[in-house]
Formats: sequence, structure tokens, C-alpha cells
Amino acid sequence: MFLTAQIRRSFCLLLALGTFWSAAGTAAGQGLTRAEALKIAETFVQHRWPASARNVRHGKDSDGVEIHTPDQAGGKGNPVEDCWRSDAENTGVAYKWGGFDTPAAFNAGVRAGKAAGDVYSQDKRRKGGAAVSGDAVGIDCSGFVSRCWKLPKKHSTATLASISKRLSSAEELRAGDVMNTSNGHVLLFVRWLDADKKRALFYEAAPFSKTRATERALDELVSGGYEPLRYRHISD
Repeated sequence: MFLTAQIRRSFCLLLALGTFWSAAGTAAGQGLTRAEALKIAETFVQHRWPASARNVRHGKDSDGVEIHTPDQAGGKGNPVEDCWRSDAENTGVAYKWGGFDTPAAFNAGVRAGKAAGDVYSQDKRRKGGAAVSGDAVGIDCSGFVSRCWKLPKKHSTATLASISKRLSSAEELRAGDVMNTSNGHVLLFVRWLDADKKRALFYEAAPFSKTRATERALDELVSGGYEPLRYRHISD
């Protein structure tokens, strides 16, 4: 009888520990490979979608939040930089401050007549979450990296370091790693463009346009305060 009760207690303890570690794993995110991270990124960067005048917004949304889509026509605080065009097929998911939409969710919102993106501004940075528009769809820079890393929730550039390892040098970057500035911008590293590791290809959700591929000089990023980070659960 004593052994049976002891076995029962041991079983319950193991079950509780299993539940704890499962929950902890879910909170931290899933393990992923570098190839998976790049494949997810490319579904955003290469995403093709049709836009119309219904998806253009410049002014207040239904909740009074200032919103400006990164369309070619431009608007207040919206420099024309690789933007999307109305009544045309576009490539790359539109940037949205606070956005965390998948390509499928973005498409559904566009079809429903929602604003295709909402560009970054200093005012939005100051207001934080209060400046996120519910009338827009898209993804921002940290939301993009969160999707590429298969995280269960959106992280910000301020919290990505908490689930990452800081690399001792940018030269250690490998596919799926990032260059990040806390409370700034983040880029996903793809590959080196030269043997000296001076220039590299990155994927990003650009604050004034969309998800895209971009070439960057590493010394400029480092001097600009970017830090090389590696997601703790990434593997080859």
C-alpha cells in the first residue's frame, strides 16, 4: 500500500514537471533551424498581393489614431521609399507599426479594405502601443523577426535580447541571426556578400515601406549601435 502511494506521488510529480517544462517551452518559443528562419522570412519578402485605393489611409483611423500607409502616393511623415502602389500587384508585406500579421492575415485584411500598413514616426515611438491602429494590417521589424523565429508572441526590439545570446562580434553572424538596436530597428541576417565580412544581405520590415531584402555595411550598423544577437533555440 505504501509503495503504491509512493509510486502515485512520483507519477504526479513527473506529470507536473512535464507540464511545467511544456509551458516553459511554449513561453520561450519553438526550436527552429536556420533554413526554417530564412524560409519563413522569404514568405514575407516575396509575398505578392494586389492593392486598391481602399487600402490607402492618411489621417485618423476609426479610433482617432494617426495612420499613414506606405503607398507610393505618400502622405504626412511618409517618405516614398520602395512603397506599394495602388491598383497594382505588389511584393512584400507592408510595414505596420506594432504589426504581427502573417501573409495570410495581411491578405485577408487587404481584401476587407483595411489599410495596408502604417509607417513609423517619432510620435508613434513616443506613444508606443497606443499608436497601433486596429484599422491597418501588416508587420513591423520586431514582429517580422518574431515570426521568423517562430515565437508564440510578438517581441519588441527591447525584449529580443532576453531570448537571445549576444555575439562577441558581428563577424560571427550566421543565417537567422539578427542585428538589433533596443527600442530601434532589427534586421535578419541572410549571408555575407564578401570574403572580408564587410557587407551582408539582410531581410527586414523597413519602417517606411515593407518586408524586403537589403544590403548593409556592417561597420555602419555597428557604429549605429546595432548589436549581433542569436536566438537561443536556433540550430543548424
